Amino acid sequence: MPYDLRETPISATTPEVINRYEQALEQFQSYVGDPVETIENALDQDSEFVLGHLFRAIVLMMFSEQRFVPDARSSLEAAEALSRKANDREHLLTMAANRLIGGDWNGACHVFDRVLVDYPRDVFTVQAAHLMDFYRGDALNLRNRISRVMPHWSPSVPGYSYLLGMHAFGLEECNLYVEAERAARRALDLQPKDGWAVHAGVHVMEMQGRIDEGIEWLESREQDWAPENGFAFHNWWHLALYYLDRQRNDQVLSIYDREIAPESPEFVLTLVDATALLWRLYLLGVDFADRFEALAVNWEQRLDTERGYYAFNDLHAMMAFAATGRSGAAERLLGDMQATAETGQGINVMMTRELGIPLCRAVQAFSQGRYRDTVELIAPVRDTANRFGGSHAQRDVISLTLIEAALRDGQSNLARHFIAERTVHKPGSGLGWRLLGRTGEAPGRQKALVRDAT
Repeated sequence: MPYDLRETPISATTPEVINRYEQALEQFQSYVGDPVETIENALDQDSEFVLGHLFRAIVLMMFSEQRFVPDARSSLEAAEALSRKANDREHLLTMAANRLIGGDWNGACHVFDRVLVDYPRDVFTVQAAHLMDFYRGDALNLRNRISRVMPHWSPSVPGYSYLLGMHAFGLEECNLYVEAERAARRALDLQPKDGWAVHAGVHVMEMQGRIDEGIEWLESREQDWAPENGFAFHNWWHLALYYLDRQRNDQVLSIYDREIAPESPEFVLTLVDATALLWRLYLLGVDFADRFEALAVNWEQRLDTERGYYAFNDLHAMMAFAATGRSGAAERLLGDMQATAETGQGINVMMTRELGIPLCRAVQAFSQGRYRDTVELIAPVRDTANRFGGSHAQRDVISLTLIEAALRDGQSNLARHFIAERTVHKPGSGLGWRLLGRTGEAPGRQKALVRDAT
């Protein structure tokens, strides 16, 4: 039986096809190049390459967009038709892809883990599961899934640096910042161009309020993570957040225009970041001209295709509709979400019912000046928002919306209550102290108390 470079069984029949698979896998890990196009080239050489069909199906599902589901399903069906040629690993990956496409993301991750029990060096499965842990907001498995396979790896195994980068991000999402930074730096020592490991380090510094260090971390490594990297937009987003903290708003908008949304984003992952950045500016009263209009049009054009798919995306669509006064699109989105909550299938039913609907209503209320309603809608769900995915840094926009609504509603004690998280955990961040100043409390006294406590 043929094997890949990590001694994982593979159903390819020729060295040329295996080489194409390895190239696609490297592109998937590094976010440089097009792994779907490369695996399609492999399938052109061998249409009965079972793992190739499964690779294509699962990678398409990693975009978190419903528009890719039909193509993913076609690839899954091609793999199922070749089941007689599949090995045990590929039979399990077929099951995982089936659940993934059907919206059972929890079930898919359970099957991914069954694969890793026998094939712990199956880095494709590791990374697919890691990304789905992110979409599901499963911080524990962002760390522990990597921990479970780590003893089977070493620096001599191809792709080890990428495994370390994933572990670094999982450690960070579990608030283990020292360990996370150590893993990220080790990964980058082995592979400086690992954008995901750079990203893990960025998150550590964001969560600790190490703003100036974060800026230096990204700017000094730009030639490693930015050129020709499909994930670069997200690291640019983080750099913009650092500048926003330092009130360097011209640079925030420059990054937005040049690197995040030089044109209306094609992929939802980029559209989410663009929207989240502008919503932060909207909350803080920073002039962003007409930039939100293009995003709102983009989101509205996706309503038919993306309805009922992923509540985390829906929340960002609502931000664009609310900020631009698109009440019709906002009501249509809420109607679609209610239908999902009542009659939908898969994990998004829970995400929509428990988090998506109240948070979208909160954003809508904020844009209408109903700040007390915003507070009352966000406060009960803020601490469980991880259940619809995203990172700590991404979900921070929920807390910022709550704080801003409380400030505008005159609920200074409530605002101070939540601002304290920022000033204690991120004493080097300017934003928390500026928010505190708006409550009428002099930041100097609390800064001294935070220094004493930490």
